[in-house]
Amino acid sequence: MDEQERDAGFATTLAKGLEVLRAFQPQQTWMSNGEIAAHTGISRPTVARLTYTLTQLGYLKQEKSKFRLGWGALMLVNPLLADAKILQIARPSMQKLAQDVGGTVSIGVIDRTHFVYLETSRVNENVWTSHDLGTIGPLVVATIGHALCSQLGADEYEAKLAEMQRDTPELWAKYSGSFLQGVAECKSRGFSVLRGTWIPETHSAGVPLLRDKNGECFAMNCRVPIFRLSPNQIEEEIGPRLRSLAANVRTQISFVMP
Repeated sequence: MDEQERDAGFATTLAKGLEVLRAFQPQQTWMSNGEIAAHTGISRPTVARLTYTLTQLGYLKQEKSKFRLGWGALMLVNPLLADAKILQIARPSMQKLAQDVGGTVSIGVIDRTHFVYLETSRVNENVWTSHDLGTIGPLVVATIGHALCSQLGADEYEAKLAEMQRDTPELWAKYSGSFLQGVAECKSRGFSVLRGTWIPETHSAGVPLLRDKNGECFAMNCRVPIFRLSPNQIEEEIGPRLRSLAANVRTQISFVMP
């Protein structure tokens, strides 16, 4: 954050407060000041002041020495989701594909070196821990990361590669080869495939969806347990079906958005 802190227009305290909110994840919903400090790199006294303030404003909820996100945090995301027509349009087709193949179908966007799921459709059973709204993961390991980054301009793409190498060096060293190949496949044939690379018991296909007028990239993926797939099904059937689904969503979006 050194360059940002040298920027006279950059509100450092606000940025640290937002980093505190970002520290909470589905797998870590309750955190102490010390845990938040360790996660964010912000000093514990500063974290204590920020959590106190955020609790007073309703963005955090405190129980003894632990904090979780408060319901007030929903106010930050609700206007975004309410205006996201792409989710409303894609939802029925996502649900049908999920039911047909016995997996999950998700839409996500880029958040720095990660993707964030905005919507997930699934079969009506708990095959694995399901990914829901707000779940994040590293771009470099996932087909949805391939699909998202394939929509970036040349300069944006190079900057994103440098960011991933800097911020997630171990993941980059292990998965950069499959990531670069996946981005190339999204550009050449419209989807990429991973076979148990990140989540061993599942195969995944990812497809670019669209880039909106604000420059936001959207992409989709479909994950299916390996035991439900024939040997080449992810490549020969699910990838092309996901690509067709994305094309259909883009067509519908063009009719409802100026």
